[in-house]
Amino acid sequence: MKILFLVSSMQGGGAERVAALLANAWAARGHDVKLMPTFSARGNCVYPLSESVHLDFLSDHCAPTAGRLARLMTLRRLIRSIRPDVIVSFLSHVNVAALISALGTGVPVVACERTYPPLLSPPLPLSYRLLRRLTYPFAAALVAQTQLMAAWMRRRAPWTETAIIANPILLPMIDTEPAVPPSSLVNDAARVLLWVGRVDTVKRPELAIDAFAVLANRFPNWVLVMLGDGPRRAGLQTSVAEKGLDDRIFLPGFAGNLGAWYERADIYLLSSSTEGFPNSLLEAMAHGVASVAFDIPTGPAELSHDRQRLLLLSDDNQSARLLEALQSLMTDGNGRRALGERARDVTETYSLDRILGQWDRLLEEVTKRHHARGNRLSS
Repeated sequence: MKILFLVSSMQGGGAERVAALLANAWAARGHDVKLMPTFSARGNCVYPLSESVHLDFLSDHCAPTAGRLARLMTLRRLIRSIRPDVIVSFLSHVNVAALISALGTGVPVVACERTYPPLLSPPLPLSYRLLRRLTYPFAAALVAQTQLMAAWMRRRAPWTETAIIANPILLPMIDTEPAVPPSSLVNDAARVLLWVGRVDTVKRPELAIDAFAVLANRFPNWVLVMLGDGPRRAGLQTSVAEKGLDDRIFLPGFAGNLGAWYERADIYLLSSSTEGFPNSLLEAMAHGVASVAFDIPTGPAELSHDRQRLLLLSDDNQSARLLEALQSLMTDGNGRRALGERARDVTETYSLDRILGQWDRLLEEVTKRHHARGNRLSS
């Protein structure tokens, strides 16, 4: 099968990491995979790709000053030239571009949302929201990661097939640059509370810092490590310094060796106010790390398996609830280990083979249905 995989960029992020994982897996299964970032600047690919995956930046085919319409026209020309069996697209704005560009080409599009749209922050511009409502009914299929996300899609495109396919987990994780070795920040005797994500408002990183600051004196052998970059990182580093916790709270920026950090961590914290499907939480649980998250609309509840696999906190009075949960886990080593062992169940539920099987069935169904429709029209 020839698959054209459209993404926004490959410069970092959960959706991009999953895109690389899926592209590599499809190529390993013998599919012809072209991965095409569609953003205006070329950028880099920070995730390892198989030599069998053809990485082709849309910007390489456009003039440097090309606007949106010119890029859409270029994408449409490339779709006609490549003649893929199916287009898979990630993220709302890329989905809209894919559906507009593919209209009338005879190539089916499988459009995938990666975050629950009503809680996207910052919200999608009004123009894109209108275009999404107009174009999604033309998708061959829509893919959601959770039941709530699927229900939202079905209300907007009731005649379009909607599938629920979560993100996969593959162990061991593949390292990328830059690497931040755990030994470069923490000594062997330290206990590690780990936080991973983009350092922005929706991730609520201040909750982790404020809770740890309260507990720091009581638990002198614990440190908080926050991996990731974003607009709030500098301000949080200032806050940490003001609290006198520079030697206990570390914000080293983006790290490409997350597997080593999950293996080193004792507790993992997801403090987000909204998620699509939290890759970092899935990865931490797969490594057997006792994990804490808030019961936000999508993501953590699905991974919790009725609260058996992680501590799922009500998303109100967050500071007090988080303080109590962390204190309990930091005090109880046996409880941490038991919770971490239950968390490992996600490696089976979200295994790459299982998730790929769901993708295979969907793509085969979409292409078979498309070919059957084409045969009827030509007869």
